[in-house]
Amino acid sequence: MARENWTSSIGFILASAGSAIGLGNIWKFPYMAGENGGGTFVLVYVLCVAFIGLPVMCSEMLIGRHTRRNVINAMGKVEHLAGTTPVRFVLSVLSACLAVLFATLQAWLPAAVAIFGVWAFARRGFAALGWVCTAVALAILSYYAVVGGWIVEYIWRAASGALAPEVAAGAAGDAAAMAQAAGTAFGAYVADPWRVLVGFVIFMALTGVVLLGGIQAGIERMSKILMPALFILLLVVIVRSVTLPGAWEGIVFLLKPTAAALTPKVVLMALGQVFFSLSLGMAITVTYGSYLHKEHNILRAAGWVGVLDTLAALLAGLAIFPAVFAVGLEPTQGPGLIFGALPAVFDAMWLGPVWATCFFVMLLIAAVTSSVALLECGATVFIERLRHGHRRCSRRKAVFIGFVLCTLMGLLAVFSTADWSRLPAFGRVMDACMGDLSLGNWFDTLDNFASNWCLPFTALAITLLVGWVWTPRRAAPELLAAGEEGRFPAWIPRLWGFLVRWVSPIGIILVFLNLTGLLGKLIP
Repeated sequence: MARENWTSSIGFILASAGSAIGLGNIWKFPYMAGENGGGTFVLVYVLCVAFIGLPVMCSEMLIGRHTRRNVINAMGKVEHLAGTTPVRFVLSVLSACLAVLFATLQAWLPAAVAIFGVWAFARRGFAALGWVCTAVALAILSYYAVVGGWIVEYIWRAASGALAPEVAAGAAGDAAAMAQAAGTAFGAYVADPWRVLVGFVIFMALTGVVLLGGIQAGIERMSKILMPALFILLLVVIVRSVTLPGAWEGIVFLLKPTAAALTPKVVLMALGQVFFSLSLGMAITVTYGSYLHKEHNILRAAGWVGVLDTLAALLAGLAIFPAVFAVGLEPTQGPGLIFGALPAVFDAMWLGPVWATCFFVMLLIAAVTSSVALLECGATVFIERLRHGHRRCSRRKAVFIGFVLCTLMGLLAVFSTADWSRLPAFGRVMDACMGDLSLGNWFDTLDNFASNWCLPFTALAITLLVGWVWTPRRAAPELLAAGEEGRFPAWIPRLWGFLVRWVSPIGIILVFLNLTGLLGKLIP
């Protein structure tokens, strides 16, 4: 079976941008900015993308394009080409440190996994890390698809005019009362697993159907259609949002940095958002890069992906905050900003159901492009490693295996989004196995473990692989397309080498320590 390739640079850029532009940009970035100083958070975020996120993204693309293999074989091959290094030992030490840390949190299951990782990294090296990246990608998709199902539900509610809940007669027209009612309605919805299940299945089906078409006819074709549609819908909602009376205050909040809001916490939160938003450490960029021709320039491609990803996040903020300020709501609504405050915002608009439908369709596009990338990571591994004799696994079978695994894990999130009441036995097991990492339901527990613990670890290991095993001296020529060696300023590859070797690892370590609460005693 011949390995597919992207048909053009624009196809690869749009697909990679689609994998990065997801709920992290449209859902999480606005409420993170709202909670962390608005324009100050945005400024720090942009700097972190440029100096920490993009070097790691280039590294992942390099690994994929150089090896043209799935993430497990790719990382193993890069380490093999570089020769024996002490970094494999460093991985084992890091895993041992995690085991000790998990034990102090009474998280016995992660501690056991980390202890197994000590042996796996010592024996298999970075190939074992590829397995971790694949498992993390599929685990993230399992609960990411639950949020995708929420969006499917809210598209139907918006289109049918049922988005805004009923409020008391005396509170009619009160945006705060409407937002509170919308938040209550959303809580009642996620507590009904059978209703959530419908949207979850529809979203997973959309993801699977796209992947069955393969790289060119599936992912690339989808990206060329949906990514322009995403930005068009964003601009449509922005035009309506910024023309509301009082919208200017929201624009200033989002775009004007203030020195008073610049704190170590804001910097660390922006760093953490960069890794979530750019989908780093999930093997997505390694997988997509493995379908890239040598004629494509990685620096240019990564730059465009970073620009489009950041632009999408800023446009999402411009679509949301002017409208939130216009109706008199607070921007610090947290995760409930999209499903709680925005229904009240749309209810106060002329043709509210139309704008609401546009917004949630836009959100669905962002979610599908990212979920397709997550499932493709696993599918590529299954295609190239599950063999019958000398024949590879077919794409249809690989997609089916990934679909079933993610659906089964996702069902746990569907039936325990609110709490463990519907899965009491499983809840008791999780509380015993996860200790302080258990957050009352499978959705939050898995999200916390994958995003706050696994992603920083895998992203750090990738920078160690490229920066210290492969080394920038040997890897830098791969950044450019064939025949472009003398057409790019020499300082750019050197800057990338310095960033990936020193700045990115330090930034990732700070993110990890902050997200796991270990900097709390040092940074207020």
